[in-house]
Amino acid sequence: MTAQSSNIISLPIAPDDALPVNPNAGGMAALVESSLPNFNDAAQALLATMSHDRQQRAERRGKTQAKYVKMPKDDLITEGIDMLTENAAAAFFGESGKRRALWLLGESDSGKTRSMEYHIPKRPEFLPYVTSTGEEFKPFVSFEAPRPITLKGFARKALASCGYPMVPSRLTEQELFELLKEVIRNNRILFMHVDEMQHVLKGPMTKDIQNVSDIIKSLLQIPGWPLHMILSGVPSLARFLSPEDGDAQLRNRSFVIELKQMTGKDAKALLDVQKQIFLGEGLSLGETDNEEFMYRLIHGCLGACGTIIQTIQAAAERAIVCPEKANPNVVTLKHYASVYALNTGCRPSENVFLQDDWKSIDPREALAKVIAKDEMLLKSKKKGA
Repeated sequence: MTAQSSNIISLPIAPDDALPVNPNAGGMAALVESSLPNFNDAAQALLATMSHDRQQRAERRGKTQAKYVKMPKDDLITEGIDMLTENAAAAFFGESGKRRALWLLGESDSGKTRSMEYHIPKRPEFLPYVTSTGEEFKPFVSFEAPRPITLKGFARKALASCGYPMVPSRLTEQELFELLKEVIRNNRILFMHVDEMQHVLKGPMTKDIQNVSDIIKSLLQIPGWPLHMILSGVPSLARFLSPEDGDAQLRNRSFVIELKQMTGKDAKALLDVQKQIFLGEGLSLGETDNEEFMYRLIHGCLGACGTIIQTIQAAAERAIVCPEKANPNVVTLKHYASVYALNTGCRPSENVFLQDDWKSIDPREALAKVIAKDEMLLKSKKKGA
Protein backbone atom coordinates (compact mmCIF):
# COMPACT_ATOMS: atom_id res chain seq x y z
CA MET A 1 0.00 0.00 0.00
CA THR A 2 1.30 3.40 -0.98
CA ALA A 3 -0.49 6.45 0.31
CA GLN A 4 1.22 8.73 -2.18
CA SER A 5 1.03 6.48 -5.20
CA SER A 6 3.74 7.50 -7.63
CA ASN A 7 3.38 4.33 -9.75
CA ILE A 8 7.16 4.31 -10.21
CA ILE A 9 8.07 0.69 -10.84
CA SER A 10 11.18 -0.90 -12.38
CA LEU A 11 12.53 2.32 -13.80
CA PRO A 12 15.82 2.19 -15.71
CA ILE A 13 18.98 3.14 -13.87
CA ALA A 14 20.34 6.55 -14.75
CA PRO A 15 23.86 7.08 -16.06
CA ASP A 16 26.54 7.69 -13.46
CA ASP A 17 26.06 11.43 -13.64
CA ALA A 18 25.68 13.55 -10.54
CA LEU A 19 22.05 14.13 -9.60
CA PRO A 20 20.64 16.85 -7.34
CA VAL A 21 19.92 15.71 -3.80
CA ASN A 22 16.65 17.66 -3.72
CA PRO A 23 14.81 16.66 -6.94
CA ASN A 24 11.91 18.75 -8.14
CA ALA A 25 8.67 17.11 -6.95
CA GLY A 26 7.03 18.13 -10.22
CA GLY A 27 9.89 16.84 -12.39
CA MET A 28 10.85 13.29 -13.34
CA ALA A 29 8.43 11.51 -10.96
CA ALA A 30 5.48 13.55 -12.22
CA LEU A 31 6.56 13.01 -15.83
CA VAL A 32 6.75 9.23 -15.39
CA GLU A 33 3.37 9.16 -13.63
CA SER A 34 1.65 11.24 -16.34
CA SER A 35 2.92 8.86 -19.03
CA LEU A 36 1.32 5.79 -17.44
CA PRO A 37 -2.04 4.54 -18.77
CA ASN A 38 -5.18 5.32 -16.77
CA PHE A 39 -6.93 2.12 -15.70
CA ASN A 40 -10.30 3.90 -15.60
CA ASP A 41 -10.14 4.30 -19.37
CA ALA A 42 -9.72 0.53 -19.77
CA ALA A 43 -12.43 -0.15 -17.18
CA GLN A 44 -14.86 2.15 -18.98
CA ALA A 45 -14.25 0.29 -22.24
CA LEU A 46 -14.87 -2.98 -20.37
CA LEU A 47 -18.15 -1.69 -18.95
CA ALA A 48 -19.34 -0.83 -22.46
CA THR A 49 -19.29 -4.55 -23.33
CA MET A 50 -21.65 -5.47 -20.46
CA SER A 51 -25.41 -5.48 -20.16
CA HIS A 52 -27.13 -2.81 -18.05
CA ASP A 53 -27.76 -5.30 -15.22
CA ARG A 54 -24.11 -6.34 -15.11
CA GLN A 55 -22.99 -2.71 -15.16
CA GLN A 56 -25.20 -2.07 -12.14
CA ARG A 57 -23.72 -5.10 -10.36
CA ALA A 58 -20.19 -3.87 -11.09
CA GLU A 59 -21.08 -0.42 -9.77
CA ARG A 60 -22.59 -1.82 -6.58
CA ARG A 61 -19.63 -4.12 -6.03
CA GLY A 62 -17.11 -1.33 -6.55
CA LYS A 63 -18.87 1.00 -4.12
CA THR A 64 -19.29 -1.76 -1.52
CA GLN A 65 -15.65 -2.82 -1.67
CA ALA A 66 -14.52 0.79 -1.40
CA LYS A 67 -16.30 1.16 1.94
CA TYR A 68 -14.14 0.70 4.99
CA VAL A 69 -15.69 -1.24 7.86
CA LYS A 70 -14.27 -0.03 11.16
CA MET A 71 -13.30 -2.61 13.74
CA PRO A 72 -11.83 -2.45 17.28
CA LYS A 73 -8.33 -2.68 15.76
CA ASP A 74 -8.81 0.79 14.32
CA ASP A 75 -8.71 2.36 17.77
CA LEU A 76 -5.32 0.73 18.37
CA ILE A 77 -3.99 1.95 15.03
CA THR A 78 -5.24 5.48 15.69
CA GLU A 79 -3.54 5.47 19.09
CA GLY A 80 -0.30 4.16 17.60
CA ILE A 81 -0.20 6.80 14.86
CA ASP A 82 -1.05 9.48 17.45
CA MET A 83 1.94 8.43 19.55
CA LEU A 84 4.24 8.40 16.53
CA THR A 85 3.21 11.81 15.15
CA GLU A 86 3.18 13.49 18.56
CA ASN A 87 6.66 12.14 19.23
CA ALA A 88 7.87 13.67 15.95
CA ALA A 89 6.27 17.02 16.84
CA ALA A 90 7.85 16.91 20.32
CA ALA A 91 11.21 17.79 18.74
CA PHE A 92 9.95 21.35 18.29
CA PHE A 93 9.81 21.74 22.08
CA GLY A 94 13.00 19.92 22.88
CA GLU A 95 13.65 16.39 21.66
CA SER A 96 11.80 13.44 20.14
CA GLY A 97 11.73 10.26 22.20
CA LYS A 98 13.81 7.37 20.86
CA ARG A 99 10.74 5.22 20.08
CA ARG A 100 10.32 6.27 16.46
CA ALA A 101 9.19 3.01 14.81
CA LEU A 102 5.64 1.63 14.83
CA TRP A 103 5.39 -2.07 13.96
CA LEU A 104 1.98 -3.22 12.66
CA LEU A 105 1.89 -7.02 12.75
CA GLY A 106 -0.86 -9.31 11.49
CA GLU A 107 -1.46 -12.52 9.56
CA SER A 108 -2.28 -12.40 5.86
CA ASP A 109 -5.64 -10.70 5.25
CA SER A 110 -5.85 -9.42 8.81
CA GLY A 111 -6.47 -5.94 7.43
CA LYS A 112 -3.01 -4.34 7.74
CA THR A 113 -2.80 -2.84 4.27
CA ARG A 114 -6.47 -1.90 4.12
CA SER A 115 -6.18 -0.21 7.50
CA MET A 116 -3.22 1.85 6.30
CA GLU A 117 -5.12 2.80 3.14
CA TYR A 118 -7.93 4.07 5.36
CA HIS A 119 -6.00 5.78 8.15
CA ILE A 120 -3.11 7.42 6.31
CA PRO A 121 -5.12 9.72 3.98
CA LYS A 122 -7.23 10.83 6.97
CA ARG A 123 -4.23 12.11 8.90
CA PRO A 124 -3.54 15.83 8.32
CA GLU A 125 0.01 15.23 9.59
CA PHE A 126 0.75 13.16 6.48
CA LEU A 127 -0.69 15.54 3.87
CA PRO A 128 1.50 17.68 1.56
CA TYR A 129 1.93 21.30 2.60
CA VAL A 130 3.17 24.51 0.98
CA THR A 131 5.74 26.74 2.68
CA SER A 132 5.63 30.52 2.82
CA THR A 133 8.02 30.56 -0.16
CA GLY A 134 5.62 28.49 -2.27
CA GLU A 135 7.51 25.17 -2.08
CA GLU A 136 5.45 21.99 -1.67
CA PHE A 137 6.70 19.18 0.54
CA LYS A 138 5.33 15.71 1.22
CA PRO A 139 6.12 14.68 4.80
CA PHE A 140 4.94 11.09 4.30
CA VAL A 141 6.18 8.43 1.86
CA SER A 142 5.26 4.77 1.53
CA PHE A 143 6.57 1.78 -0.41
CA GLU A 144 6.55 -2.00 -0.37
CA ALA A 145 9.75 -3.78 0.63
CA PRO A 146 11.44 -5.31 -2.43
CA ARG A 147 11.47 -9.07 -2.88
CA PRO A 148 13.98 -10.55 -2.41
CA ILE A 149 15.29 -7.80 -0.21
CA THR A 150 18.84 -6.53 -0.60
CA LEU A 151 20.41 -3.48 1.00
CA LYS A 152 20.78 -1.80 -2.39
CA GLY A 153 17.27 -2.79 -3.43
CA PHE A 154 15.80 -1.38 -0.25
CA ALA A 155 17.68 1.91 -0.67
CA ARG A 156 16.65 2.30 -4.31
CA LYS A 157 13.00 1.56 -3.51
CA ALA A 158 13.07 4.07 -0.65
CA LEU A 159 14.69 6.71 -2.88
CA ALA A 160 12.03 6.19 -5.56
CA SER A 161 9.28 6.69 -2.97
CA CYS A 162 10.97 9.96 -2.01
CA GLY A 163 10.67 11.18 -5.61
CA TYR A 164 14.22 10.16 -6.58
CA PRO A 165 13.81 7.23 -9.01
CA MET A 166 16.96 7.73 -11.11
CA VAL A 167 19.98 6.62 -9.08
CA PRO A 168 23.55 6.21 -10.40
CA SER A 169 24.33 2.49 -10.71
CA ARG A 170 27.90 2.90 -9.46
CA LEU A 171 26.90 3.85 -5.91
CA THR A 172 27.85 1.45 -3.12
CA GLU A 173 25.44 0.38 -0.38
CA GLN A 174 26.88 2.94 2.01
CA GLU A 175 26.68 5.71 -0.60
CA LEU A 176 23.06 4.81 -1.39
CA PHE A 177 22.03 5.09 2.23
CA GLU A 178 23.92 8.33 2.71
CA LEU A 179 22.11 9.68 -0.35
CA LEU A 180 18.79 8.42 1.04
CA LYS A 181 19.36 10.23 4.32
CA GLU A 182 20.18 13.46 2.46
CA VAL A 183 17.06 13.15 0.31
CA ILE A 184 14.89 12.47 3.37
CA ARG A 185 16.22 15.54 5.12
CA ASN A 186 16.27 17.90 2.12
CA ASN A 187 12.75 16.86 1.08
CA ARG A 188 11.54 17.31 4.68
CA ILE A 189 10.20 13.76 4.92
CA LEU A 190 9.07 13.08 8.48
CA PHE A 191 7.38 9.68 8.11
CA MET A 192 8.22 6.59 6.06
CA HIS A 193 5.92 3.55 5.78
CA VAL A 194 7.36 0.22 4.58
CA ASP A 195 4.80 -2.50 3.83
CA GLU A 196 5.31 -6.27 3.46
CA MET A 197 8.48 -6.24 5.55
CA GLN A 198 8.32 -10.04 5.82
CA HIS A 199 10.16 -10.18 2.50
CA VAL A 200 13.36 -9.83 4.52
CA LEU A 201 12.71 -13.14 6.25
CA LYS A 202 13.51 -15.16 3.13
CA GLY A 203 16.97 -16.65 3.25
CA PRO A 204 19.61 -16.65 6.03
CA MET A 205 17.48 -15.52 8.94
CA THR A 206 19.95 -14.08 11.43
CA LYS A 207 22.06 -12.25 8.85
CA ASP A 208 19.05 -10.71 7.08
CA ILE A 209 17.46 -9.61 10.33
CA GLN A 210 20.67 -7.95 11.51
CA ASN A 211 21.25 -6.21 8.17
CA VAL A 212 17.75 -4.76 8.00
CA SER A 213 17.78 -3.92 11.72
CA ASP A 214 20.90 -1.87 11.07
CA ILE A 215 19.17 -0.13 8.14
CA ILE A 216 16.13 0.79 10.23
CA LYS A 217 18.21 2.00 13.19
CA SER A 218 20.32 4.08 10.84
CA LEU A 219 17.25 5.77 9.33
CA LEU A 220 15.78 6.40 12.78
CA GLN A 221 18.96 8.18 13.83
CA ILE A 222 19.60 10.66 11.03
CA PRO A 223 21.53 13.50 12.72
CA GLY A 224 19.26 16.48 13.28
CA TRP A 225 16.32 14.79 11.51
CA PRO A 226 14.25 12.36 13.65
CA LEU A 227 12.56 10.29 10.92
CA HIS A 228 9.65 8.15 12.18
CA MET A 229 8.71 4.85 10.50
CA ILE A 230 5.69 2.55 10.21
CA LEU A 231 6.70 -1.04 9.40
CA SER A 232 3.95 -3.53 8.57
CA GLY A 233 3.99 -7.25 7.89
CA VAL A 234 3.25 -10.71 9.28
CA PRO A 235 3.75 -11.62 12.97
CA SER A 236 7.08 -13.32 12.25
CA LEU A 237 8.51 -9.81 11.95
CA ALA A 238 8.53 -9.83 15.74
CA ARG A 239 11.84 -11.65 15.32
CA PHE A 240 13.38 -8.26 14.65
CA LEU A 241 12.50 -7.35 18.23
CA SER A 242 12.57 -10.70 20.05
CA PRO A 243 15.27 -11.39 22.67
CA GLU A 244 16.42 -14.50 20.75
CA ASP A 245 16.88 -13.18 17.20
CA GLY A 246 16.18 -9.49 17.43
CA ASP A 247 18.00 -6.30 18.18
CA ALA A 248 17.64 -4.87 21.70
CA GLN A 249 18.39 -1.34 20.49
CA LEU A 250 15.69 -1.55 17.82
CA ARG A 251 13.24 -3.04 20.35
CA ASN A 252 13.82 -0.05 22.61
CA ARG A 253 13.06 2.26 19.69
CA SER A 254 9.72 0.70 18.76
CA PHE A 255 5.98 0.66 19.41
CA VAL A 256 4.20 -2.60 18.49
CA ILE A 257 0.59 -3.28 17.48
CA GLU A 258 -0.60 -6.80 16.71
CA LEU A 259 -3.77 -7.27 14.67
CA LYS A 260 -4.81 -10.58 16.21
CA GLN A 261 -6.90 -13.22 14.49
CA MET A 262 -10.59 -13.04 15.40
CA THR A 263 -12.05 -15.65 17.76
CA GLY A 264 -15.40 -16.55 19.25
CA LYS A 265 -14.97 -13.61 21.65
CA ASP A 266 -15.50 -11.32 18.64
CA ALA A 267 -18.84 -12.89 17.65
CA LYS A 268 -21.00 -10.10 19.11
CA ALA A 269 -18.95 -7.39 17.42
CA LEU A 270 -19.21 -9.24 14.10
CA LEU A 271 -22.98 -9.51 14.46
CA ASP A 272 -23.07 -5.71 14.57
CA VAL A 273 -20.83 -5.54 11.49
CA GLN A 274 -23.05 -7.97 9.59
CA LYS A 275 -26.13 -5.98 10.55
CA GLN A 276 -24.52 -2.75 9.41
CA ILE A 277 -23.57 -4.24 6.02
CA PHE A 278 -26.92 -5.96 5.40
CA LEU A 279 -29.07 -2.98 6.35
CA GLY A 280 -26.85 -0.75 4.22
CA GLU A 281 -27.75 -2.93 1.23
CA GLY A 282 -31.46 -2.94 2.07
CA LEU A 283 -31.38 -6.57 3.24
CA SER A 284 -33.06 -8.18 6.23
CA LEU A 285 -31.43 -10.32 8.91
CA GLY A 286 -32.36 -13.98 9.02
CA GLU A 287 -30.86 -17.28 10.15
CA THR A 288 -27.33 -15.85 10.26
CA ASP A 289 -28.21 -13.34 12.99
CA ASN A 290 -26.84 -15.36 15.91
CA GLU A 291 -23.51 -16.01 17.60
CA GLU A 292 -23.42 -19.68 16.59
CA PHE A 293 -23.33 -18.63 12.96
CA MET A 294 -20.54 -16.16 13.68
CA TYR A 295 -18.46 -18.98 15.20
CA ARG A 296 -18.95 -20.82 11.91
CA LEU A 297 -17.98 -17.75 9.87
CA ILE A 298 -14.85 -17.10 11.96
CA HIS A 299 -13.82 -20.75 11.58
CA GLY A 300 -14.40 -20.73 7.83
CA CYS A 301 -12.31 -17.58 7.39
CA LEU A 302 -9.53 -18.78 9.72
CA GLY A 303 -10.14 -15.73 11.89
CA ALA A 304 -8.80 -13.32 9.25
CA CYS A 305 -10.62 -10.02 9.72
CA GLY A 306 -10.29 -8.97 6.09
CA THR A 307 -11.62 -12.29 4.80
CA ILE A 308 -14.56 -12.18 7.22
CA ILE A 309 -15.61 -8.68 6.10
CA GLN A 310 -15.24 -9.60 2.42
CA THR A 311 -17.30 -12.78 2.93
CA ILE A 312 -20.13 -10.86 4.61
CA GLN A 313 -20.14 -8.30 1.78
CA ALA A 314 -20.08 -11.03 -0.87
CA ALA A 315 -22.96 -12.91 0.80
CA ALA A 316 -25.01 -9.71 0.77
CA GLU A 317 -24.31 -9.25 -2.94
CA ARG A 318 -25.21 -12.88 -3.58
CA ALA A 319 -28.56 -12.37 -1.84
CA ILE A 320 -29.30 -9.38 -4.09
CA VAL A 321 -28.30 -11.14 -7.32
CA CYS A 322 -29.76 -14.55 -6.44
CA PRO A 323 -32.61 -13.98 -3.95
CA GLU A 324 -34.42 -16.98 -2.54
CA LYS A 325 -38.08 -17.08 -3.55
CA ALA A 326 -39.23 -17.97 -0.06
CA ASN A 327 -37.03 -15.35 1.60
CA PRO A 328 -36.42 -12.39 -0.74
CA ASN A 329 -34.08 -9.71 0.62
CA VAL A 330 -32.77 -12.10 3.28
CA VAL A 331 -29.19 -13.42 3.40
CA THR A 332 -29.21 -17.15 4.17
CA LEU A 333 -26.72 -19.91 4.85
CA LYS A 334 -26.98 -20.90 1.20
CA HIS A 335 -25.71 -17.50 0.11
CA TYR A 336 -22.71 -17.82 2.41
CA ALA A 337 -22.15 -21.38 1.20
CA SER A 338 -22.06 -20.21 -2.44
CA VAL A 339 -19.51 -17.53 -1.62
CA TYR A 340 -17.37 -19.96 0.38
CA ALA A 341 -17.45 -22.56 -2.41
CA LEU A 342 -16.24 -20.02 -4.97
CA ASN A 343 -13.57 -18.66 -2.64
CA THR A 344 -12.11 -22.03 -1.68
CA GLY A 345 -13.07 -24.47 -4.44
CA CYS A 346 -14.34 -26.89 -1.78
CA ARG A 347 -16.80 -29.72 -2.33
CA PRO A 348 -20.24 -29.58 -0.63
CA SER A 349 -19.02 -32.12 1.94
CA GLU A 350 -16.22 -29.70 2.91
CA ASN A 351 -18.34 -26.53 2.99
CA VAL A 352 -18.46 -25.14 6.52
CA PHE A 353 -21.80 -23.46 5.81
CA LEU A 354 -23.51 -26.67 4.70
CA GLN A 355 -22.28 -29.24 7.22
CA ASP A 356 -23.46 -29.69 10.81
CA ASP A 357 -20.00 -30.90 11.84
CA TRP A 358 -18.32 -27.77 10.45
CA LYS A 359 -15.86 -27.66 13.36
CA SER A 360 -14.15 -30.79 12.00
CA ILE A 361 -13.52 -29.15 8.61
CA ASP A 362 -10.15 -27.53 8.04
CA PRO A 363 -10.68 -24.66 5.55
CA ARG A 364 -7.02 -24.88 4.53
CA GLU A 365 -7.66 -28.38 3.19
CA ALA A 366 -10.55 -27.40 0.90
CA LEU A 367 -8.75 -28.63 -2.23
CA ALA A 368 -7.09 -31.63 -0.60
CA LYS A 369 -9.43 -34.16 -2.24
CA VAL A 370 -9.00 -32.54 -5.65
CA ILE A 371 -5.22 -32.69 -5.27
CA ALA A 372 -5.35 -36.29 -4.01
CA LYS A 373 -7.48 -37.33 -6.98
CA ASP A 374 -5.09 -35.63 -9.40
CA GLU A 375 -2.11 -37.37 -7.80
CA MET A 376 -3.85 -40.74 -8.10
CA LEU A 377 -4.52 -40.12 -11.79
CA LEU A 378 -0.88 -39.23 -12.37
CA LYS A 379 0.26 -42.40 -10.60
CA SER A 380 -2.13 -44.57 -12.61
CA LYS A 381 -0.94 -42.99 -15.87
CA LYS A 382 2.67 -43.70 -14.96
CA LYS A 383 1.84 -47.34 -14.20
CA GLY A 384 0.02 -47.71 -17.50
CA ALA A 385 2.83 -46.08 -19.49
